Amino acid sequence: MRRPGGCGNKFPPVPRHISFAAPWVHVIETAIGKIGVGICAESYYCFAASQMLKQSADFIVMPHASPDMSENGGLASPPGTHLALWYASKLGVPVAMVNKVGRSYKPPPNEIKGRFPGLSAIVDSDGSVLQSMGDTEAIGIADVVLDPRRKSSVSQVCTGVGIAELTIGGSEGAAAVADEYARAQKSYENNLVRKAKARAISGSQSSAPK
Repeated sequence: MRRPGGCGNKFPPVPRHISFAAPWVHVIETAIGKIGVGICAESYYCFAASQMLKQSADFIVMPHASPDMSENGGLASPPGTHLALWYASKLGVPVAMVNKVGRSYKPPPNEIKGRFPGLSAIVDSDGSVLQSMGDTEAIGIADVVLDPRRKSSVSQVCTGVGIAELTIGGSEGAAAVADEYARAQKSYENNLVRKAKARAISGSQSSAPK
């Protein structure tokens, strides 16, 4: 695996069925503005960033369960600033990346030994790092600026499947992202039950009162 673990170790490292059927659900209308939501590994895919840009998200939250597997020969989990700074600089909006802390373990036969390092971060819309947290449970609080003038005016912030600047593992890692995405999409297309559930969710979301 070429991206931070956790998301890819326990769940498909690609968007689940709702992402293929209703990609717009990654931006949610709220009383305080449009909140962009990237859950774990999907934040490393271009589709998420593109949707947040297109729908003009005002603020982004990124809940993660991304373990550091380096002690067991796997990949390290980068700090929250790695992800939050990219989104804040590209979209011009505040970003809160939150990662789990504690042990990451799965017993044999497919044993997993790692730890969730935390390293959560809050980055403001101008790229200022307001919170860069450690590996223990804590609460991070910061005042951020929701200023439409800071928002990006570009038409796109990335191309392809995975976001090249965020991919871990170089060109090999980028290729792995593309391969896994293609396999997941093929699996979705061939699963009529999964597709029906996704379309049912899409229909209920799109017909809900504004």
